[in-house]
Amino acid sequence: MSTGVSVVEEINATSPIPPPVVGAGVIQQSDLILIHGFLVFFMQTGFVSLELGYGRSKNVRNILLKNFVDLLLCALCWWLVGYGLENGKSAGGFIGSSSFAGESEGNWNKSYFFTFSFALCTISIVGGCLAERTHLLAYPIFTVVTSSWVYPVFAFWVWNQQSWLQNLGTCQFLDFAGGAVVHATGGCMGLVGAILCGPRMGRFEDGVAKSMPGHDASSVAMGTLFLWFGWLGFNCGSLYLQPNGPTLVNTGYIVDRIALNMTLSAAGSGLTALTISSIQSGTFDLVVLCNGILSGLVSATATCGYVAPWAALVIGVISGSAYICCSRMLLRLQIDDPLDSTAIHLCGGLVGTLLNSMFAEPYYLTLLLSSQCGGFIYTSTGGSQLGMQLLGVVLCLSWSTAFSLLVFLPLKYFGFLRVDQATELAGIDNIEHGGPAYPEFNLVNYSVHGPQS
Repeated sequence: MSTGVSVVEEINATSPIPPPVVGAGVIQQSDLILIHGFLVFFMQTGFVSLELGYGRSKNVRNILLKNFVDLLLCALCWWLVGYGLENGKSAGGFIGSSSFAGESEGNWNKSYFFTFSFALCTISIVGGCLAERTHLLAYPIFTVVTSSWVYPVFAFWVWNQQSWLQNLGTCQFLDFAGGAVVHATGGCMGLVGAILCGPRMGRFEDGVAKSMPGHDASSVAMGTLFLWFGWLGFNCGSLYLQPNGPTLVNTGYIVDRIALNMTLSAAGSGLTALTISSIQSGTFDLVVLCNGILSGLVSATATCGYVAPWAALVIGVISGSAYICCSRMLLRLQIDDPLDSTAIHLCGGLVGTLLNSMFAEPYYLTLLLSSQCGGFIYTSTGGSQLGMQLLGVVLCLSWSTAFSLLVFLPLKYFGFLRVDQATELAGIDNIEHGGPAYPEFNLVNYSVHGPQS
């Protein structure tokens, strides 16, 4: 029989941790959100390290410059428009309508910096799919569109409790920290861009994929560790933005479970991907291991707050297998994704999002969302939960694809999507950025007129 006491009140009443007290020497929730935002921002170090390692040395300056330009433009666009669209006062349940350009209105508990870092991660994912052959002008255009409209509107639908999507049925669409909102969105946009841009020269010959290894495997490994570290802020910090997050007192054990779930999912995914790959190829590939780890972290981003640790491990195993399948499928379709970002972020994000309908525990949903639904291995509402997850996935793919086409098709039509063949062969650094990043290893002096003796 119900006692009229909510799960949140029960947890808070029995918590050995006293409520936070305003005063000197006490960390407030807003401080915690900001600190986690710093960790999410640090993920850019990982994204850049990964892309540098996967890229060839002749394009290093280009990779570094475009990542900095994307960061700066995203910061401006998020302050002017993006933050308000995601976190402002609801306008008919479709978009936020306040808090633009630093207005004081809106829910400022949702830190500007924390949410900006999420938008920046989405943009970084897209950029990875287009590396080494994309015109520099294309990056700022899709950055402005993504950070000013595509990402914040979809994020509003998923995470604002007043949105039309979250009030559509008895179950809420579940995406704890952005498996769909950040990773699937970025991966889908990157996939469309990669298809329209076409493969790098020499990537596919006579229908066969040719190996084009990056110039620094150590940068790939370090980038993976940097991302994993920053990802802890990404997912653990998202706890405080859950509908019931601000009312929870004893958050320590929840944060610990989130971090554990991330670790187990990454471990299961990385080891599964490495095992399958080694059986197929007869070698142990460091890059496949790193990508498997990242795929597990992507799936955990959608699920880590809602599932038990054993389920996180199972989700990781499924994610690692799905990554290998998706990566192989892209090669068969002759789609060139230099970082395997589509297989990692799009596939991993969709896997995690959909598996919420199986593994999400009703107890955790009640605690964080006040939702009475959950995965179908726990409750009879699992069918309704699956329906909501499928609807959210369809919305994510449709929304991302539509605006990707609106951005990339005109760029391709006017010749601003891809660099010319001479630039690609010589290296974008040599033609557009004044020379290579490693001049002591440059054996040929390239100029705008071609190779010089």
